[in-house]
Amino acid sequence: MEVATHLARIGITRPPGATSAALAMLHRAHMRSVPFEDYDIHTGRAISLRLPDLHDKIVRRNRGGYCYELNGLFAALLRELGFGVTLVSAFSLDDDGTRGPDFDHLRLLVDAADGRFIADVGNGAGWATPVPQEPGVHGDVQVHRDGDLWWTSERRPDGRWERGWAWTAQPRELADFADRNRYQQHDPGSDFVDRRIAVLATAGGRISLLNGVFTEIEGTRRTDRPVAQAEEWALLADRFGIVLDRSWAERVPQLTPC
Repeated sequence: MEVATHLARIGITRPPGATSAALAMLHRAHMRSVPFEDYDIHTGRAISLRLPDLHDKIVRRNRGGYCYELNGLFAALLRELGFGVTLVSAFSLDDDGTRGPDFDHLRLLVDAADGRFIADVGNGAGWATPVPQEPGVHGDVQVHRDGDLWWTSERRPDGRWERGWAWTAQPRELADFADRNRYQQHDPGSDFVDRRIAVLATAGGRISLLNGVFTEIEGTRRTDRPVAQAEEWALLADRFGIVLDRSWAERVPQLTPC
């Protein structure tokens, strides 16, 4: 893996050690540099989970991706920098205890020199920084545990807590997410098939494109406006750094993803 080019992609230099401070810096820089986006699905490009392909797409071609891609490549970077990283299968968890499908989301458990943390750069700019893997409130994220089961809740702007992803600590490999990766790209039940999205964190909030609606959030101020296809194309390049070689209106059947 080309660590120097990956660090240049997110605009920072190599940290001196695998500490929680370094992890927070890497996480924050990634969130503000690499968008959460699914435009490959809508332009007919197969999404590969092979690390060389992820590095080519995200680092060399300046694209983003969704959870399997972003957290998968971020895990590889962290390992090269001396962190211990465990990939875990995250799933939805209803209030009555009903679990959603395994491998629906990829989340990272990261061992730094001064503690274990939950990292997630593939959650739609939802987390600014990692949080300690300790039950309790950590800023706008609350961590819960019941035996082997862990889950998080996120504080919304109105102050209420909303249940997030759940997981167990069973270690996984990136290849374990391949079947669900195929589902997310092709199945009508996937949240991504009918949802064209790009999200990028900013210093004071985030920007997003969702099915042709551009949203800017800065502190407590939010603006939404619909945009035509030509402006969406321009916004992708100018605000998210995403340059496409094919329009979503020109979609062709996808190849089988790796």
